[in-house]
Amino acid sequence: MTGQCGESAYLDIEFGYVYGTCRAVMMPVEIGAVVHRPGDDSVRYIGEQFRYDVDVEIWKKVTDQCGKTVGVATTVANMGRGEYGMAYDHSFRVPESEVLAAGETARSAFADLRLFMESLLSEGDINKVVVFAAHMERKAFRAAEVSLDGCTLVDLQREIRRGFCMKQVLSLDRLARLIDFSVDGSTVASRNFRYPVPPEYRHLLDVHRGMGDAVRTFLLAREYQERLPDLEGRIRALVSACENGG
Repeated sequence: MTGQCGESAYLDIEFGYVYGTCRAVMMPVEIGAVVHRPGDDSVRYIGEQFRYDVDVEIWKKVTDQCGKTVGVATTVANMGRGEYGMAYDHSFRVPESEVLAAGETARSAFADLRLFMESLLSEGDINKVVVFAAHMERKAFRAAEVSLDGCTLVDLQREIRRGFCMKQVLSLDRLARLIDFSVDGSTVASRNFRYPVPPEYRHLLDVHRGMGDAVRTFLLAREYQERLPDLEGRIRALVSACENGG
């Protein structure tokens, strides 16, 4: 991830299964983007929720104090009605006719994603799109027919794994703890970097939300690019602890 020409966009897309479809229908529910200009070290934030009147399952990893995943918490949300945190019943099923309707809604949400990406990539001088664990984003871009022509897609999780010759990848939760990620009022920070956040995006910085994870990915990338020896020491210590049962 070298080079100082052009801008880089750090993205996270959150997805949800339409409730009651047995995970047969998945759709994007929100996206966050942090666009960084290396020349003056400035950032801008762009985000969107895809609001449809349909109930979706929201799956969130549950982590321990070390950032290790210990489970998954599932709730139900309806973005169109602004309803969140509703109870999830794994046995609930919708009629087949509603599954077909859900598919149409999902296609509309993917079309919204395409419009978002086209608008994002048409502004500024973005030549690199960085995500953490690119599998879902690649699937989403294919489903939404998003073209990244002229842009390099970087999977930061796999780049860190290759860079340190690790057998397994590390989660964003664990790596965010290693860089001392924090949110403090109007700013986001890591061990060595701090950036302001406009008021309209400050309520979206929770972990496992589009903007929150985009910001964590961005600051992790900054530490990886500019403070590699410090980050490497912390990662080596974590990997050693994991191998020894820590």
